[in-house]
Amino acid sequence: MQADFYRGKLAADMYFDCTVPRQSDFNLRARVTDADLHQLMTDLSSPTNRLEGILSGDLTITKANTGDWESWNGFGHARLRDGFLWDMPLFGIFSSALNAVMPGLGNSRVSGGSATFTLINSVIHTDDMEIRSPAMRLVYRGAIDFQGRVDARVEARLLRDAWVIGPLVSLVLSPLTKLFEYKVTGTLHEPQKEPLYIPKPLTFPLHPFRSLRELFSEEKPNTPPPTEKPPPR
Repeated sequence: MQADFYRGKLAADMYFDCTVPRQSDFNLRARVTDADLHQLMTDLSSPTNRLEGILSGDLTITKANTGDWESWNGFGHARLRDGFLWDMPLFGIFSSALNAVMPGLGNSRVSGGSATFTLINSVIHTDDMEIRSPAMRLVYRGAIDFQGRVDARVEARLLRDAWVIGPLVSLVLSPLTKLFEYKVTGTLHEPQKEPLYIPKPLTFPLHPFRSLRELFSEEKPNTPPPTEKPPPR
């Protein structure tokens, strides 16, 4: 098959064994070139999404069955350029902290991104997903299933690709790299992050207003009930 695909191109080879009704075994090889991420996610997720970028990649499904969503197995590779991903909560977990330092820093455009992945029983695994922007470089290792459940680690390398000063800042901050490594669970749209190497009270610079409320708020002591006066004699 050769087709237009969201302003890009799709080339695919597909095989379906239709001898069993409603439960066809299949495999496929597909290549997408220069597809519009926003238009693709409009159909897959939400018509109001703010995601942007030019997406290319390869997908090979070695074994799957149309009657079982947990039967997909295969591998692939994806690349993104000139994008905006921070509107997706999984990728925007550090944006608010960077914007508190300098407005707009956490929402800079993505210059590039890439990942290789394997697909085992409909769970996508990657060890080298990387998203690059002038403000930070995010490196993901982990898994996500077809229901959007996430189990991953993410490392943020702040200002790694900033023009001129990036390599110097990266060198200065290299001893602190582990401070920006988090475990991410939850779902694609409601991720839960937890620092791996620093106690939670020390993470208030990453979410200052919430942390200050937690550190300085105190529970009001319970007011003892009024003492009953004895009846007059």
